[in-house]
Amino acid sequence: MKKLLLLALAACLPFTAALAQDTYDIWYGSLDGSPMSVGINKVILVPAWIKTSADNLADSVAFMHNPLASNDLIIVARTGGVEVPPFSTWDNWSYLAPDADPGGYTNQSSFGFNETGGDPPDIPPVNTNGLPMLLGYYRMTTANDPTLIGTTPCPFQEGIETINGTHLWGNQTGTVGWVPVQHYSCLYFSPNQAPVFDPVGPLTGLEGVPVCFPISATDPDSGNTVTITGPDGFIVEGDSFAAFASGAFCALLPAGTQTLHFEATDGTDIGTLDVEVVVAANALDIEGDAGVSCVLGYPGADVDVKVTLHTYDFLCGGFELLVSWDPTALTYVGADWLPRINSGSEYHNIIPNAAGPGTARFVWIADVNNGSHTSPAYAAYDADFDSSFINLRFHVASGLPFGMEIPVVFLYTGDFTDNTISDSTGYVFATPPSSNGCVSIFDYTYLRGDPNMNCLYYEIADAVLVAQRLIQGTVAWDGDNTDFVYDPSPDCDGNDFHSSAFDAVQEAAADLNDNGFADVGDLVWFINIINGIAFPPKLDPVTGTVGISLNNGVATINSGVEIGAALVRLEGDITPVANGMDMLVGKSDGMTSVLIYSLASARIPAGTNTLFTYTGEGTIVEVSAADAYGRLLDASARPALPTQFAVQQNYPNPFNAKTLISFDLPVSSDVTISIYNIAGQLVESISGNYEAGHQQVTWDASGVASGVYFAKVAAGDKAQTVKMTMLK
Repeated sequence: MKKLLLLALAACLPFTAALAQDTYDIWYGSLDGSPMSVGINKVILVPAWIKTSADNLADSVAFMHNPLASNDLIIVARTGGVEVPPFSTWDNWSYLAPDADPGGYTNQSSFGFNETGGDPPDIPPVNTNGLPMLLGYYRMTTANDPTLIGTTPCPFQEGIETINGTHLWGNQTGTVGWVPVQHYSCLYFSPNQAPVFDPVGPLTGLEGVPVCFPISATDPDSGNTVTITGPDGFIVEGDSFAAFASGAFCALLPAGTQTLHFEATDGTDIGTLDVEVVVAANALDIEGDAGVSCVLGYPGADVDVKVTLHTYDFLCGGFELLVSWDPTALTYVGADWLPRINSGSEYHNIIPNAAGPGTARFVWIADVNNGSHTSPAYAAYDADFDSSFINLRFHVASGLPFGMEIPVVFLYTGDFTDNTISDSTGYVFATPPSSNGCVSIFDYTYLRGDPNMNCLYYEIADAVLVAQRLIQGTVAWDGDNTDFVYDPSPDCDGNDFHSSAFDAVQEAAADLNDNGFADVGDLVWFINIINGIAFPPKLDPVTGTVGISLNNGVATINSGVEIGAALVRLEGDITPVANGMDMLVGKSDGMTSVLIYSLASARIPAGTNTLFTYTGEGTIVEVSAADAYGRLLDASARPALPTQFAVQQNYPNPFNAKTLISFDLPVSSDVTISIYNIAGQLVESISGNYEAGHQQVTWDASGVASGVYFAKVAAGDKAQTVKMTMLK
């Protein structure tokens, strides 16, 4: 009843199209027009191929009627055909009953609609974008006529089906139709016929999982031995004189569309089969590409290296990874389980030194019994390592040479579980391909003098940026900072790290005096180089002290040497006025920062001088100064002696590698500074005797990981603690 309904529906479609010229085509037999080799009294499969117009992509084929008539003297039976996707998934696809055509021909039609309403769900119409697509096979039997052997008759033509007539294709709405251009192959009746393969595919597979399928071929001529050969030395030999061979092909295939070519021979003729396999990507990868772009690492600092799985449609339910590195160059600090694997839930385990020093094994399972349900790792072709599995944390050894590459690799020990994954069901176990990563040692001194990263060293913009850094903090290194927007030339010298994307690199490029951070001494040094002033002689330590005080609207500086720049930070809101020098002012969180300098290399004379005048109220919390040559001086606020013990917030904070811890002593004291991590563990202790006054100690944190630390400063029976944040 359904088929009759379809036939009636086809007869009623209100097509409005004219004949397609040669944009819609159908081929019966070979695409190149060559004859098909067949034998007498044999069942043969005649392939049908279709092509829709590449110039008419708006309309796709949703209905087809393809009548194929064959000469009754050559073809004696028509017995339906073989359906292939996507047409086999249409709501209806049928080979209609044969009916007689004029002139000694019999027709059999293939006929179908992609969607007739109701179940199953809608199946998309077909558009081949101008490329041939296999429609299916017409099954028929050749005549048992020995006179045909050695001849090449052409038995096919357009058929005429009793109800539906000749060829007709239509679109989804039934408003447009096409009559395809038809191409018919001839038949060559070979004295010896080549073996014929059973159809296979198209197939799908997963990278790292063997693709396996059965393959068989039959020789139409009885009494021959069939041998099948294929990729990677595959060979199957059938039983002697059985005219048949079969076997199973298995192979690990790379990602992408693969075409596997097989041949079957009976010793005389060769039959061929091409099997198309679409293999989904599925590859483990460690961040970094040796010789191209490794992860940036600084000697003496920490570095993160990510591990991921590239896949389009594989839901990972678990993995066992073994990673290796050079332990003399990288010290394993720890690992972070990332959100793609539910931050480590539900089961995870790390085994350091699993295969010796410089190795670690990582095991993760998405969901285990008797626990809270967690989802598998979602599919992601994680090209940018934004959806990685694990973040490995290493400490880079000090003293490594610039440009050195340290491989971080997947290690295979011969254990079949090394670097393997499972799907979410536990039934698919794979050893996917893997790509190793690396850490490249970068020498920041290579960029010293170019903090704005434009490949122009020691130019005026560098000095201006350093001045902004002293006022704004490290946010000045951010090109997105709306208070100070600049546009450095990206990758101006081919070095990926010569970029404003790395705050630590810019800080190092500004640190001319190599004390770990940018300061007023660096600013003066930049200005002097720009103005052609020679590098300084050795400073007399007796004259290298500076006092700065506030009194009645005047900021006064006292120094034994000429001053090139001074930075004063005050608690309170004041409005300063420069006194013959350049000045930058910044206000934030109740603090006022005043930078006094001169782009023309003007100097404040030795002795007591007015630094600037001001209105408002403020209390000095920090001062720094450099002489005319850019040498940092021992600067302090005056009056010198505090009235009580106090500890100021470290500066800068957050910081990278080094920071100043400042404290006030009303009397000379033995002082101990204890640095603790967030777990309460003692990281470092600094102690010594300090005179009464405002004191500062530099803590070098380059040997510890990023995070929150606490500095407890104790003097006698007094102690205070400040919270510090280190960022790398």
